[in-house]
Amino acid sequence: MKASGPLLSIRHPEWTAEDPRQDIPIMIFTHDQWNALEQGEFHIGAAPMNPSELGRNNKYVFALPARYNFAFPTGYEEVEEILSGNPLQPFDVE
Repeated sequence: MKASGPLLSIRHPEWTAEDPRQDIPIMIFTHDQWNALEQGEFHIGAAPMNPSELGRNNKYVFALPARYNFAFPTGYEEVEEILSGNPLQPFDVE
């Protein structure tokens, strides 16, 4: 199965090319894509694990890429703290 979809990156306001900071990348899947991913019908990236679900609504599943912070850039601790508070609050859409 071939699939594609959007990826949002929330960037720290102090990010610069000289001093990049950890982004918060959010992958967006349809429910069908997410189910296919979980059943192993396709895989994303080189990591041995799938993205982790951040939340969902009636149309989409929002997920964090596996190993998104593998390089431990500046600010990765701040991103971990933000994500630990379950900040994503998706709402249903028509």
